[in-house]
Amino acid sequence: MSQETMEAKYVAPAVIQQCLACAVSEGDIVNFRFLFMPASPLRPDSPEDPDAPKYAYLFPLDDSCPRYCQALELIQRPDMFDYISRQLERQGPPQLPWELVLALADNAVRLKKYTAAAQAYELLRIRRRMQELMLDKADALLEREDGLDAAACAYLTASALSYDYAAFPEPLPAVPNYQERALLLHSVYPNAPEQAIAMQPTPLLVQEALKYLLLNADAMGRLETLPEDKKVAFLVRLIRQGDPGWDDFAAAYREAAAIVTRHREVLERINSYSREALGLLYEQLLDSAQMDELRKIPAILLGLSDAQLEWWQCLKTLSYHHPAAALFVARQRLSEKEEVLVPRCPADSKLAQELHLI
Repeated sequence: MSQETMEAKYVAPAVIQQCLACAVSEGDIVNFRFLFMPASPLRPDSPEDPDAPKYAYLFPLDDSCPRYCQALELIQRPDMFDYISRQLERQGPPQLPWELVLALADNAVRLKKYTAAAQAYELLRIRRRMQELMLDKADALLEREDGLDAAACAYLTASALSYDYAAFPEPLPAVPNYQERALLLHSVYPNAPEQAIAMQPTPLLVQEALKYLLLNADAMGRLETLPEDKKVAFLVRLIRQGDPGWDDFAAAYREAAAIVTRHREVLERINSYSREALGLLYEQLLDSAQMDELRKIPAILLGLSDAQLEWWQCLKTLSYHHPAAALFVARQRLSEKEEVLVPRCPADSKLAQELHLI
């Protein structure tokens, strides 16, 4: 008996074009690569049906979007669609159309899908060049009085396109992971409040802030020659560009700082003792009312009605929502075994003033 063979299915060109245009317009590198894989519903030798409900996500929700229309026009070009059709029929790894990959990467940048953009540019072997072009443009903007906001945006974008070549099992886009990096900033309890990162002189704090916020060493090096006042102004823009909710945090920060100010004297007494010495005191330095008020600070900083968090839990959550917040807080002991995260910055800090923290 002859072996039965599966007949190649027919996929309408319009379906192929719509799905690919959707992935390109949305900067979706995952869906785009999937559409060329052996299990893709667009391939004639695949048993998958593109009209199945489970593949509805591959089609556009809005076919009037300008990005979608531009992508569709590019894909419908005769030479482009002919190339796509041959790749969908190809046995073995497909050769993705470079023009579509480039358009996808550019759209991903516009939509702030930086991980997808980095992967797409890396496929084209132009990721580093794109970073250099963005940084060159940013440096030119820094020369203009009205260019700080656009320059900060360009620096954030270039930094977000960084790659981690040490990742296993293959290189991957670098991710900020501010939760872990914030813990490194506060891994050691300061022997004196003045040793906290937030209390450092402005030039040192700005340098640490740029190192913390930017993933790209080249980007940090380019900023070395900026005048100090311009560095501060640039950092303010950088923080605000990367955190649209900063003003809400600043209001919570000021509220929490008022509590710290009310209890400054007793906190200074606590900081004059080592952790071991606090455990040997006959009486606690804080009464129950003071302790309860200071324990509310983490919830205030996080904008929660109530939260019982260790200092490190508060720091990780806070740095996820407001990355730069880790630069303006410090660990504060309440007793031998209890710590909270509190606001801390110099009263005359120009950076804190510009960020409305004081």
